[in-house]
Amino acid sequence: MNQPARTILAAVSALSLASLAMVNLAQAESGLTRQALDANGVPMTLFLPANPPAARLPAVLVAHGFSGNRQLMYGFGYTLAKNGYIAALIDFAGHGASLDRLPDSFADDAQYQKLAANISTARDYLRRHALVDPARVAILGHSMGASAVTRYGSAHDDVPVTIAISLGSFGQQLPADPRRPRNLLILVGAAEFAGFIQGSTAALRAAYPEGTAGQTYGDFAAGTARRLVYVPGVEHISVLFSQHTHSEVVRWLDQAFAFAPSTRQIDLDARIGWVLMLYIAAALGFYALARLLLRKANAPDWPAVRKRWVIATALIAAVTAPVALWLGLAPYKWMPLTVGNYVGMYFLIYGLITGGAWLTLRRRSAPMSTKGTSTRRCVNGRLIAVTLILASYALVTLGLTAHLTWNNFALASERGWVAGVLFLGCLAFFLADEAMVARTSLPARAGLYALTKLIVLVSLTVAVIALGAPGFILLLIPVMVILFAWHGLYAHWLFGLTGRPWPAAVINASVFAWLIAATFAVVQY
Repeated sequence: MNQPARTILAAVSALSLASLAMVNLAQAESGLTRQALDANGVPMTLFLPANPPAARLPAVLVAHGFSGNRQLMYGFGYTLAKNGYIAALIDFAGHGASLDRLPDSFADDAQYQKLAANISTARDYLRRHALVDPARVAILGHSMGASAVTRYGSAHDDVPVTIAISLGSFGQQLPADPRRPRNLLILVGAAEFAGFIQGSTAALRAAYPEGTAGQTYGDFAAGTARRLVYVPGVEHISVLFSQHTHSEVVRWLDQAFAFAPSTRQIDLDARIGWVLMLYIAAALGFYALARLLLRKANAPDWPAVRKRWVIATALIAAVTAPVALWLGLAPYKWMPLTVGNYVGMYFLIYGLITGGAWLTLRRRSAPMSTKGTSTRRCVNGRLIAVTLILASYALVTLGLTAHLTWNNFALASERGWVAGVLFLGCLAFFLADEAMVARTSLPARAGLYALTKLIVLVSLTVAVIALGAPGFILLLIPVMVILFAWHGLYAHWLFGLTGRPWPAAVINASVFAWLIAATFAVVQY
């Protein structure tokens, strides 16, 4: 198949898959109503049955984890509303669309007090809602949110049901009283880190010392019911999208509120497959758009750095960057984006070291070929314009699709200027790395690209274990693997079309800067 035919096939496939996904995502909205609002400074999205009965309904306040947001919890909103509940999903302070900062985790008890204040504000709003039964408002949280709702439920006897997903160390601090909190469901991914499994197990055994997973203990009417479930085949993030998780939540609420028979068929959120299809369509569309806008015509060869020097430079940078951050030689807390500020400075240091090495090593490499197309032509206004178009496409297709499922697309509060700073660090990283791995043989380039990214991921992991880097980075490693692979494919296509590393570097830097700025918590140190 020739290139024009491949381009047409990719474009048609992208449009077809995107159309099919959007139709099915729209159908997933049937039977419910979604409302975005501000509850006295707490951003909230309400999911309600489209045709609620005359009687008031039970409701669930849904809280995300650290560096999460309400979009990440949308699956619960869809599932709960489709099964007759009202769900209120919130953004905690420092997260999502919130304009407030979250106190840093080392600030004594101030962080929990802020989270508890957000829970109280949102819960009061929900209990006053015309369609909500104020006596039947449960609270559900994931990770940091699980600790917050569990602690809140332990201190508030009027919370009838608490659901904790991926509960951490706070599970070991629960009192022996099975009514604190009342009717507690504990869910944890079977593939999560040991600390989450231990904390979740401790939460059950605080009230029922001989308790085992998969069994329900206590009595709902007395508020002493408690159950622990190890959700099979999932880890800290995927536990949120597991249909097993959603089924357990609905079953628990049905029993606690005597809302529906245990034999009823549960309507589960099935959007995740269609969202993945949108991402596949986005990748095919990127290929077609890049082929349409860029003509491969004797693109100049890039001076290849010898493989051993590429690997040596990557290893030196991967050691130096975390050590410099550990020693305080490169301060990063002037950016209020926790964890993201560390990652951004790591990328900057790594990029500067690698970039400096490339400038030195290129003098030993063969000069750039001028055969066919001049260097000047490859860095011209048209290529810059095309790069900006492709960067916009990559951002919109990632960001708007993420907004449906796992992240807030808009950069609220201070995230805008932070994203600009992060872009510089990410650009240094990707530009230097793309220049180092670039070579005429695309398979060889792809192999070196994968190797340098593996070195970075190992470096960050060791930095957490040995050098005090933020532990949350470990939870991001699977996401970074996916992003490096996905946008590595974009870079592979672009270098094959342009023979230059900088278009892919600009696009990757734009995407990573947005993602980091949109995801991590804005904190007050």
